[in-house]
Amino acid sequence: MTTIPDSLTTTYTRWAALDRRPQGTFPWRPGSWANRFSRDDTPQLKGINLGAAIKDIVGATRRAFGGDEDRIDRTVVEGFHSPTMLRDTDGSPSPQAVVTAFIAAMIWGYGTSGYGPYRTVRVLSTDPDAVEHLVEIARIAQEPTQGGHAAFEEIAAQRATGDPYLKYLGPAFGTKFLYFLTAAYDEVETTPVLDAVVRRWFRDEAHETLYTAWWDSDSYARYLGLLDEWRKALPAATGSKALERADVELLIFASARGDAGSWLTGDDPVLPEELGLDELLGAVSGEIDQLATRPRDDSQEGPELLRQLIEWVERDDAVSGNGAL
Repeated sequence: MTTIPDSLTTTYTRWAALDRRPQGTFPWRPGSWANRFSRDDTPQLKGINLGAAIKDIVGATRRAFGGDEDRIDRTVVEGFHSPTMLRDTDGSPSPQAVVTAFIAAMIWGYGTSGYGPYRTVRVLSTDPDAVEHLVEIARIAQEPTQGGHAAFEEIAAQRATGDPYLKYLGPAFGTKFLYFLTAAYDEVETTPVLDAVVRRWFRDEAHETLYTAWWDSDSYARYLGLLDEWRKALPAATGSKALERADVELLIFASARGDAGSWLTGDDPVLPEELGLDELLGAVSGEIDQLATRPRDDSQEGPELLRQLIEWVERDDAVSGNGAL
């Protein structure tokens, strides 16, 4: 078994003493999302009403927070990902509901970032079959014989072909969608988020190298394995539920961000980390995958060197000490 880092044990002890309080809310800007999705230059998706998706999410946040629409939390987002919400009355998948759920997960992830709406539109519009692909990923993630890990591997395999399969959706945000899909359904194992915050914590505290610039199946499998080891090894208080993978990921997030003194003891919104380096690496990685499949010559030296560059930056945070440009 891999030794549990002291920082995780310390955060867990504080969390347990506070009756395992859930994570707080995140701020977001409903107006920015509504405006971006209603602009004339926003690509229209066949059969999908993006404006209605935002209205549904705003309505859910208002109901959850007494009319306050500019906060969102895991519970609200998870509600959009339940199997019943993702299906029409006849039991068939609802593309509108799946896209709404995906947007809700992106809102939760981007928070108040000004470019969250643009990046989400780009994922939905660059891949001409994005809606169908999101529906398929949702199906795999909530299929008891497959689940979130299988959905991750499906995206990784499709992206390796060089096709624009959910292009611009990197694992840092893609695993947010997978997390909510699996957390919302008891018949599958929850597969938590693997993003820049978590990656750096594993590097610094657990001395484990994980990759978030592209869909690396080995990294995600290793990550899930460590979460399973640690959730079973951390002491559970008498009468409390056994720890889940998502509990350990939440503690890692708090430990990495230094938020344990705030969200474990107060009701203040959790401010999302400023994004930068990992978004850049994800974009570069997508271009590398495209370059590697172009039949210009038989050499793979260029793409391989670029992949090594990404690995070096991820390992050493050479661009910036905190991952922001």
